[in-house]
Amino acid sequence: MRKSLGLLAALGLLLAAPALSDSAQASFGVRLFGAPVGQMVLAKNANGSAYAAKGEFRTTGLAGLLARVRFTMSARGVGAMPDLRPRSYEEDVDTGYRTSAVRVSFAAGDARIDPLTGLIAALIDRDADKGCAFDGQTFDGKRAMRVQIRPAAGGVGDTLTCSGLLTRLSGYTEAEMADAVNFPFTIRFERAGDRLVAMRADIDTIHGKVALVRR
Repeated sequence: MRKSLGLLAALGLLLAAPALSDSAQASFGVRLFGAPVGQMVLAKNANGSAYAAKGEFRTTGLAGLLARVRFTMSARGVGAMPDLRPRSYEEDVDTGYRTSAVRVSFAAGDARIDPLTGLIAALIDRDADKGCAFDGQTFDGKRAMRVQIRPAAGGVGDTLTCSGLLTRLSGYTEAEMADAVNFPFTIRFERAGDRLVAMRADIDTIHGKVALVRR
């Protein structure tokens, strides 16, 4: 259970506003095998060409009683959707049995992004004309993963469905690479005025289907 929770908390730990007054926040219920296991909150503020982001996952309900897992992430960088370039990333993990902290700096010109910026790029609300297309590489100080997202065919009305693929690149053990390398996922957006709002994401994992459902 704890290994499963750690995987879906990261989603690959897996990733829209030009001004501070146009900040965005999204809260998702997390489900594993259809059962609620936690909550993930993402937030992003922008001020001119700079952005700051925070994200948190914590177990809730019965899963919270069995294993109190909490991931807290923060990132700062420059750029605007979809071209975000982090300069720093921090991650704090508390599984109830183990705590750890990660600090990563990204030099100017480094094309990689941190896992939180990847979640922001994938799931945060954005201007409708930005769409969902994204291709980048996340790095958490040890592991690298490629994130690819593109619009799927057959969008209907105010709904946009996007398909994506997470690919493990480096930093994983031989056993982890043998378990799986690619993790397909889908994201469903709904149009709200001139904005696109991520309503649901489904990702295949080695433990089964994980769903993020907008709250």
